[in-house]
Amino acid sequence: MVKSAKPRPVKIEGPLSDVAALPPRVAALREKILEACATRDVEALQAPIEWAETPPIFLRGPGRPRSFAEIVDFLRARAFDSDGIEMVDIMRAVFESPFARKVDGPFETWVWPADELLWPQVMDPRTVARLHTYVRFADLGASDAQGRALIHSAGVGRDGTWHWFTTNAVPAPSPRVTRP
Repeated sequence: MVKSAKPRPVKIEGPLSDVAALPPRVAALREKILEACATRDVEALQAPIEWAETPPIFLRGPGRPRSFAEIVDFLRARAFDSDGIEMVDIMRAVFESPFARKVDGPFETWVWPADELLWPQVMDPRTVARLHTYVRFADLGASDAQGRALIHSAGVGRDGTWHWFTTNAVPAPSPRVTRP
């Protein structure tokens, strides 16, 4: 006889803005990411990306990079510009935003922006503008199944393992814009 799985209690705290509340390894990774973003050079992200034993998830679904070596080129290709600056700027906006703490049974994840888990109830112009700092140009106007903008979010485990930096849904492929 198979026992049915009991649902684990999920607790979400946030939005939080006091970075002193972050566990030390989470705070250290966030700082490394923001230092890399300050250069506006996608190559500078290589160090924080390689901090863990496995690469973070940068895309759900087909076409996602599966190795550390592929990630910088992937970020460059996803950006509107050919240098990856758009993705660096989105990452900076995400990691500078208020965050949330999600506890799912024994697992604790720190999530940026808090909007990913605690979607705003009031969509005034400031809120919409803030949410769009987390959206790629190619995804403007696109939405997930709930009608929410395709914002990027990031999750970091209590041990400082960077789990993901991706959108809240799998976007449709977008045409590549080239400039003369």
